[in-house]
Amino acid sequence: MKKSVKLVLALVLSLCMVTGCTSHTNNHSKQSSTATKTSTKVTSSSSSKSSASSSSVSLESQPSSTEASSTQVEKEIAPIYTGAILKADYATMAGNWQNASGNVLTFNNTGLTTEGMTPNILDIDQNGILLLDVQTGARSNVTLYIVPANTAFSSDYLNGQSDPTDVSKDRVISSADINSGDLANKAYYHVSQ
Repeated sequence: MKKSVKLVLALVLSLCMVTGCTSHTNNHSKQSSTATKTSTKVTSSSSSKSSASSSSVSLESQPSSTEASSTQVEKEIAPIYTGAILKADYATMAGNWQNASGNVLTFNNTGLTTEGMTPNILDIDQNGILLLDVQTGARSNVTLYIVPANTAFSSDYLNGQSDPTDVSKDRVISSADINSGDLANKAYYHVSQ
């Protein structure tokens, strides 16, 4: 009987040690990959500076520099999530969206907050583009097309023309600007959160 108890106790202690060591290894691996990702991001964002290579070396060797650079990574703008937006969660769109002319659209976690614009209906088309119907005046409405990155704005909306906007970025296109002949400069891009 004593032998069985000792065997069970030894087995339980062994499992606890293995589990503890495994989670420590996993946490260490996660921290290492985060530090590597952070240093890569900082290096690419400061590649125009002559000290870029020394920056990445110091980030990997000094933990306090990694903490400082994680703040910079947090400022990176996340891509939009259309599934959440359809459920009235605009967190991934929150912030300012600006076009080349300097015009700004502002969203918060619950939707469009730009003065003079009242959102009415939100829908999605077969290409994954969100259509936000917005009232801009007494009897004036526009549709804001919310186009996720890596999705071309459909030529159906552009009278058969191809998408002149930066397809690699999330963007908002106003129906009022589609026939402007300058859609590339009229598209709004996420500039701040």
